Amino acid sequence: MKFVFFLMFILFTTFVITSSKYAVAQGGFTAATNTIKANQQSNKQQLQVKSSNQAAQKAQRHFGGKVLKVKAQNNGYRVKLIKKNGYIITVFVDAKSGQISGR
Repeated sequence: MKFVFFLMFILFTTFVITSSKYAVAQGGFTAATNTIKANQQSNKQQLQVKSSNQAAQKAQRHFGGKVLKVKAQNNGYRVKLIKKNGYIITVFVDAKSGQISGR
């Protein structure tokens, strides 16, 4: 019985090693790695707002006033501003689209 398991183990190991060599020889591993890197770069390029400073500047240009606080939240940034008339407003800047919502 032990011999059967040992034989199955040897066959399985040989299969895995052979498959790996074939994939590497065909560039399968390199292609997969390049695809992952391309997807990561594509995701970074899709963001319209990449930092809390950019979010603060965008909100300040849109509403005016002074930035009190910026907090990263979900897929964007929560920006708190104080307007010249003394009102405090909080807006959300979506990182992906760059759209501002709230008031």
